[in-house]
Formats: sequence, C-alpha cells, structure tokens
Amino acid sequence: MARKFQTRTRVLAFLLSGLAPALAKDKAPELFGEVSLKADPDEKAIPQIQAAFGKYSIETPETYEGNHRTFEHLAVEKDKEMKAAFVFRIHRDEDGDRDKIWPKGMERQRNEIKGYQSSSKTLKALRGEVSRYHWYLKIDESFAITKNFCHFFQLKPVGGKSAADPILTLSGSIFHGKPQLEIRWFSKEGKQRLFIAEWKDSKGKWLECECITKTGDKGFLWFSVTSSDKEVRFGREIPGLVTWRPDYSFIRPKWGIYRSLVDKEDIPNERDEVRMADFTIQKLSRLP
Repeated sequence: MARKFQTRTRVLAFLLSGLAPALAKDKAPELFGEVSLKADPDEKAIPQIQAAFGKYSIETPETYEGNHRTFEHLAVEKDKEMKAAFVFRIHRDEDGDRDKIWPKGMERQRNEIKGYQSSSKTLKALRGEVSRYHWYLKIDESFAITKNFCHFFQLKPVGGKSAADPILTLSGSIFHGKPQLEIRWFSKEGKQRLFIAEWKDSKGKWLECECITKTGDKGFLWFSVTSSDKEVRFGREIPGLVTWRPDYSFIRPKWGIYRSLVDKEDIPNERDEVRMADFTIQKLSRLP
C-alpha cells in the first residue's frame, strides 16, 4: 500500500479544518505521546503486544481456564499488503469470555488486546485530552454476524458505575434484517448506532480505521473507515457527546473479537478470524 493511504498527517489537517470546530486551532496540535505496534513475522505475537501495551494487555482464550488452551489464538502471519499482521482467532464452541461464566441469555466470548492500568499514559485517556487511534482491520470472508453484538474495537472506561458500557465500538451486527458494519455509542437517548457499510462489502479487504476523541462532558468523536478498494468510505463527526464521567479513572482502547453467543446457532463457523495491523495511538494537545 502506498504509504498506507497517506494518513499519518491526515489527523492534523482534520483538526485544523472546519469539520471539527470544537478542535480547530490556528496551529497544529502538539503530540504528547505515541505508541506504535507493527507485526514482526519473525516474532511471536503476544510478546510483541506486551512490549507495546504492557504485560497484562492480553485477553486471549489460551490464557484462561475453560478455553481451548492448546491453540494459538493470537498469531502473526505474513501479508501481501501489510507485510505482516496480527491474526485473532476464536472458536465458537470452545472459547469463552476469559474465565467468566455468564448466565443463560448473556453468553459471550472474547479474544482481545487492550490498554490497562499499567500501560503507557498514551493508552489511557483522561478528562480534556485528545487521543487518536489508527489501525488496519481485515475481516475474514467467511465471518458471520448475528443480530447481537460483535465488537472489533472498543473505547472502554475504567472505574465508575457505568464502566461496563463502552464509549464507542466498531461492530458487526444484523440490524432490521440487514447485516452491516457499524459504530455504536451511548448518549442520553440510550444506545446509538451508525451504518458504515454492508457486511458483504466490509469483508476480505483491508479497512483503514481512525478514531479521534476528546474526553469531557461535551466530548467529541470522529470515526472513519476506508477500504483499500475505496468501496467503503465512511467518516462521521459526533460532537457534544458525554465521553467522561466524574468517577472514571481513564479510558482505554481494546481490539480483537468480542461477541455474543446468545444466537450461537446462527454462527456457522466453528472458528472465525480477523486480522489487524499497524496500530498507532497518539495523545494530542490537551484542550479546554
């Protein structure tokens, strides 16, 4: 890919444009911190991720009792377009949600990587901070979704009464009978969602994903997804959003597969996978 769609400086142009009045400034935002994670095909996946995100940044099935522990759920493989990518795999019938036992009607499973308490400050957004998350996602052609949630990216708060609710997710779901890739978030009106692309157009190709967020009582979210063939082109600003509550400790990113098993009979594959590559997390200027 020619400079991976030439996006490294795109965030600066965006922040200075009229698309985001809440963030627009007369000068480029200051970069306070950056964490990058690129897959090395000659090294195991988990040590690479731990080196960037921290020792306890891994939530893969093989690290928890009751899962398929003899299988490598998080691996690195070579890729023609991205050189190398992290492969997240999950088994419908053998993997769960860490070592948690969910009650009937709430069953779910996950294979994720994350920021957490001991991660770099760049991976922990605080009140008033502007953060940028940029990565590439490729959903396997055979990956099926249900009417329930299947998240590939989450911004999650840590601490507080509402910490169970994500700030934002990138998800696949069947909504009103239509399989789609979407973003979800919570507002005063409850759970909201925005259509990104039809599910069939979202699979089997690299998707460039970017999320910019300002945390606060009147926060801000920008999310974009662009496919390598340009069939998927999505960008949306969500201003005035509550992205911080007084009892939060910080907000952290999560990537991988986190999905409901409530309609397990509608998941045809015993094993599903997605690929991700070239993660960049930036902490930008702290704005009023």
